[in-house]
Amino acid sequence: MAGRIGVMQGDLMEPADKRRRGFLSDRWREEFRLAQEAGFALMEWRIGEEPILMNPLMSPIGREQLRQLSRDYGICIPSLSADFIMQAPFYGVTGREHRARLDLLGAVIEACAEIDITSLVVPLPRGGHELSSRDVMAFRSGLDRLLPLLEACGVVLSLDADLDPQSLASLIAPYPVDRLGVTYTVGCQSPLSAAADEAFAAYGDRIVNVHLEGWTRHVERASPCRQQTHLADARHRLRRAGYCGDFILQSPSGNCRAAVLAQYGAMAATWWSVGGADHLSLAPGMTDVSESLQELAHTQ
Repeated sequence: MAGRIGVMQGDLMEPADKRRRGFLSDRWREEFRLAQEAGFALMEWRIGEEPILMNPLMSPIGREQLRQLSRDYGICIPSLSADFIMQAPFYGVTGREHRARLDLLGAVIEACAEIDITSLVVPLPRGGHELSSRDVMAFRSGLDRLLPLLEACGVVLSLDADLDPQSLASLIAPYPVDRLGVTYTVGCQSPLSAAADEAFAAYGDRIVNVHLEGWTRHVERASPCRQQTHLADARHRLRRAGYCGDFILQSPSGNCRAAVLAQYGAMAATWWSVGGADHLSLAPGMTDVSESLQELAHTQ
């Protein structure tokens, strides 16, 4: 069970700059050791705002280093978060720039296949912003072009969005289930039950990745019952949908410490299991079940 819970690359140490997750540093290699020491066996890689070609994923030497570090520390990298798309969405431009951005995304897909990354998380606009009809047309045009490459590389695009459930379901409906899916986020901010029901009815069978976001010990302590109900409902819906994939912890800014994430990992393992002390999966550094359950109660 514990091996199914992983972390986002960049969250295990302090950022190299003032942005949320610094990458322009050789210290990325240290994260494999830190992940192993914290009890994690999964890491979601990421390509963010930094020059994309500087990411180790994008060079043969860098990919070989990733393979070696994965073997040395027993860390699997099954997914990649393509954060750079938020700054340069291929569906937001036309003509030559549209083709150039698709070519870049195609190069990322090919690089993923080289080291057996099978899920590419594509973030879409958040904050309730819907795609315009022009954006939808450009998005589908891009997917039509990328689909043969996705098939050849064995990679699935997983859309991370808070679009209206029906809009998201309509966007992905024309494409094969094994090539276009959804990343679902379980966070501290509880959606209305009706909205969650609508989301799972619309695309629950296409959820291929789950992010656990904002699982801090200090958020909404005044309303633990509401959070407990929300997290229990999310667990129930995911199980009912037949979800059997990975869970990636996302630490908020200021909490990117391996010891804290190890605690969150233990909480997440408890949440996904039956939920009692007899089913608790402890991460290294968590030595007392009652302590873990106390932290879990605060989180929920």
